[in-house]
Amino acid sequence: MSLDNLTIASRYSKALFELAVEKDQTEAFLAELKQLRQVFVDNPQLAEVLSGSLLPVDQKQTMLSTLTDHASEYIKNFIQMLYDYGRMSNLVGIVDAFEARFDESRKIVHAEVTSAVKLSDEQADAIAKAFAKRVGANQVVLSRKVDEAIIGGVIVKSNNQTFDGSVALQLTNLRRALINN
Repeated sequence: MSLDNLTIASRYSKALFELAVEKDQTEAFLAELKQLRQVFVDNPQLAEVLSGSLLPVDQKQTMLSTLTDHASEYIKNFIQMLYDYGRMSNLVGIVDAFEARFDESRKIVHAEVTSAVKLSDEQADAIAKAFAKRVGANQVVLSRKVDEAIIGGVIVKSNNQTFDGSVALQLTNLRRALINN
């Protein structure tokens, strides 16, 4: 029975996160894993090369050593285990799942804020603080997007939640109210 990518990512990230917590190394593990993820994102064929049969094993081991040269022993062992079990193609998903576990443990929420004009850092910080209070987060990491179609105000989206304070929505609601009356 073959496992799907989400199941693999969940299982491996859970085991690795538990080890990180046990060793009090969650931030260090996350930093190392993010660097590795970026290498794999920037080089999409890397996982395929490491999993394929085109290169001899010794060359693949050299590549793994280079990848983990500055990594902790825990991360080196983890990457070697992924290689040994043929799971290199799952690395990005595992790191994503690890980061989600980290964020959940620290009550960090990622959200996208859409505004009609570019927000200043102060405005973005104020929105992040207000959103954190509203959703009970310790920290909100905002990505910003500009969309002139919303006319004014902001829309904040996180996970399955959307808070729409746009002028466009207010005008739509006003139009509906006028039509219904």
